[in-house]
Amino acid sequence: MKVNQLSKTISVALLATVATSTMANTGQVADNAGTKLTSFTDRVVSTLTGKPVGEAVQVNHPVTLFDYTKASSEYEDAYLNGKLNVQDSKTTKTSYDLKLGVDYEKVMSSADANVKYEANLNGSIADDGDDDTDRVENYSGYAAATYDKYFDPASSPAFWYGQGSVEVQQKGDDDYAGLKNPRVKLSGGLGYGRVVNVTPMAKAMRLVEALVENGNLSIIPSANTYQQVASIIDKEEEYRKKYDERYEQYWIRDIQAALGQNISAAGTIRAYEVLTDERISTRKFGWDVRGGLGIVANNFKGNSGNPFMELQGNYYYPVSNRTQFSNEARLSAELDDDDNSYVFTNDMGLTYELTDRVDWENKWSLNYQNNENSNDVTTNTLSSAFLYELSNSLDYEARINVSHVDTEHQDSTLDKGLFMGVKYRLR
Repeated sequence: MKVNQLSKTISVALLATVATSTMANTGQVADNAGTKLTSFTDRVVSTLTGKPVGEAVQVNHPVTLFDYTKASSEYEDAYLNGKLNVQDSKTTKTSYDLKLGVDYEKVMSSADANVKYEANLNGSIADDGDDDTDRVENYSGYAAATYDKYFDPASSPAFWYGQGSVEVQQKGDDDYAGLKNPRVKLSGGLGYGRVVNVTPMAKAMRLVEALVENGNLSIIPSANTYQQVASIIDKEEEYRKKYDERYEQYWIRDIQAALGQNISAAGTIRAYEVLTDERISTRKFGWDVRGGLGIVANNFKGNSGNPFMELQGNYYYPVSNRTQFSNEARLSAELDDDDNSYVFTNDMGLTYELTDRVDWENKWSLNYQNNENSNDVTTNTLSSAFLYELSNSLDYEARINVSHVDTEHQDSTLDKGLFMGVKYRLR
């Protein structure tokens, strides 16, 4: 391995570690910036509507998100996305890129095991702005299932895991080779750590805030009551399976009973609005690391590939009830005597809820491809997006992207992009 390649990889890992360790300061910056942006958006709304925007009631919760340690939980996210990218760079003319896709994720956790399903299907139509070039259409799909089994959850967070994935693609004029021959990968290994879904507690805290603001709660519930309410909120899927399409009335009835206070009919309606109409993004905390071996059972050429080694580390921290930090790093390398190439990726994100209807998402994605037989490529992408909730299922998204590509022995490129689109929540 070249010395400069090794130093780049070490620098990247250290940068990710430093960024993670300074997360609390990052959260404070996000909170301060978010407060200013909220104030600005309130003034805009007041100017457009002619009505003042009231300040939210501050509630001193007797709990934090870290107090919810229930290992058993379940969440499901499914979105239909549509995005339009208008891009300008020094190397190309103004171009457009229209993308449509479906993203799905479901995680079922218990004290003994975790099961995760994820899938996406994406298509794009692009025009590079050159009159002599026809538009290009690309399609891709991915599905994976991961199973983590803890050896002894009562005494240690050590586990073994197995994963299977299938990937298809159609790029330009490749005669559907990527569809006829999907890439199939199987892997397994050992891991340590646990990530806890604390979204139910975030919803419980938001529910109390709404009921206090609406005048339906006169006394802030105890910490134990918060735990009970969060536990019932977490059982939404159980209520849906038991009561079918009318499950909400029984679900909210039991939540109201757990609160131990009469919140009146107006409070019941407000609770329904918060729990069914408002979208609260997934909140998680904890970390895990894993490493193992795998095999490419089939590649896009219809052949079996070389075995590979993989290492992965995830870290999640809810800086506040409105701010979520995440960092996911992965290293993958083929075990081939003739090729010591590897790929390192790091995805860091910070999401801040400006208001009950507006989210501010910030992401940094790093992709470093170390190629022994060709030039190394380092890609850094920074993005900042505002998601405005048009309805309980539909979001409008405005995103700015800046991407820097550094290819060994070549001039680097800097691309800037503006994305506008909508996101429809299926689940």
